[in-house]
Amino acid sequence: MQSSFFILHTLAERFNQELERAIFSECFSPQADELCLVFKKEDQSLFYVKVILKDSFQCISAPEEITKPKHNVHPYFTEANGLAVQRIYAGSNDRSIVIELIDGTSILFKMYANRSNVLLIGETGVLEIVKKVHARDYEFLLSAIHKTIHFNPEQSIDAMLKPMYLAPSVQAYIREQVGDIIGVDAAKKMQGIYNRFALAEQYYIQLENQQVSFCLWQNEYTIYSSEDILDALNKFSQFYFRYNLFQERRLKLQTQLIKKIDAAEKYIKKTSEQLVLLYELMPPNEIADIIMANLHDWPAGQKERELFDFYRNKNIVVQLKERLSPQKMAEQLYKKSKNRHKQFKQLELIVEERKQKQVGYQEDLDALNVISEYKQLQVLELKYQKEEKAVEQIFPFKRYNVNGFEIWVGRNAANNELLTLKYAHKDDLWLHARNVPGSHVIIKYQSNKSFPQDVIEKAAALSAYYSTLKNDSLCPVSYTQKKFVRKFKGGALGSMKMEREEVIMVVPQDMKEAEGLKRK
Repeated sequence: MQSSFFILHTLAERFNQELERAIFSECFSPQADELCLVFKKEDQSLFYVKVILKDSFQCISAPEEITKPKHNVHPYFTEANGLAVQRIYAGSNDRSIVIELIDGTSILFKMYANRSNVLLIGETGVLEIVKKVHARDYEFLLSAIHKTIHFNPEQSIDAMLKPMYLAPSVQAYIREQVGDIIGVDAAKKMQGIYNRFALAEQYYIQLENQQVSFCLWQNEYTIYSSEDILDALNKFSQFYFRYNLFQERRLKLQTQLIKKIDAAEKYIKKTSEQLVLLYELMPPNEIADIIMANLHDWPAGQKERELFDFYRNKNIVVQLKERLSPQKMAEQLYKKSKNRHKQFKQLELIVEERKQKQVGYQEDLDALNVISEYKQLQVLELKYQKEEKAVEQIFPFKRYNVNGFEIWVGRNAANNELLTLKYAHKDDLWLHARNVPGSHVIIKYQSNKSFPQDVIEKAAALSAYYSTLKNDSLCPVSYTQKKFVRKFKGGALGSMKMEREEVIMVVPQDMKEAEGLKRK
């Protein structure tokens, strides 16, 4: 409720008193989704306004102190620096506050849940916004912040609540207060609650199930109350970072661990099934023995024969590989047999290692479910941050993510060959700038999903960008499934030929790599 128009209206009135004839000094972002505004009052003291713009949490507060980081601080609204505050007001029945400066420029706090933003507005319109992801805010009009609310007896309670944009917990409280009454009585009750909230002089912070909330009523979960709106919001912001943010971070790590446990379980199951199949397969050396026992009467050019399996006392069908004689086939099978026990041992070790990791993940998940202190949480977070970093460092290719599909890009000729011949799956989509040197690019296949056209276009743009056609306005890019890509016999490092080629024309374009993966 801290960002409801009831609170913002009262907060705007208080700001108007505190910042009368104050000078807007600076605005900066100390960290992601946070904004700090600094004002110099007439007595030369500083007044700070802090705005949190997280998708999951929005709040305006006025802390007594703010520490400005020494490095990597992004400034905002610099053209308004040094201007005096003319007035501060809130939108009518709207979740917004406007700080109007002496030259007519305005700073708008738009506290619209996950669309919240801070805008600098001039005579010609919006000049600058903080959260660039909300690009439509450049079209925002100040006139849009003045709204009216009427409680119509013919409306349902839900319809009356809708234009108030209140949190579910506040809506639940109001429904409880209204009860089962309908019609005129319900409209009167709603108007009474509206007036009570609008004229509130006491503010409450509640803690229920380790989650804090800002309220205008008292109950058994109240842990703090104040008649001062600034004091209440400052305390609430502190409580949020103590409780809610802790829970958010714990939930994030919990989700991460559950995914790791599930992934380990799937890997163990798949590899164990692969081991069973390998154990059940006829050993290559035994097939070789059967071939060698029948060399004396093997007709020239015959690629398939039914032979007697003297190990199992039954007939089996033996097929020769293309261009291999029976004797050469037997030689290959004997070589393959020598490495068979190594393959078994390697798979068994992998399964055992993954089981141990799964046990470790489960132990950490159990520990996470009972911890209550930040230090304990940070230890676990750091452990898995290091684990992710180690994976990132050994990953040899550039990695991107487009709509849930991973795109991998080779870095040089040797790296391209590694990507295509060792890392790419046969069902991955393989791309390359047509008939020119460039990086190999693959889109990782997802079971039972086709490759979306926009993902192909993004991958093709990357393929063009990492080629000698990088600076062309338009570039042809070939693509096909990896299973139709072969290495040129005797060709240069990274040289490939492709079948069933399709071609797409794209503008060469780079994009940011997947979050958490640094370029090398």
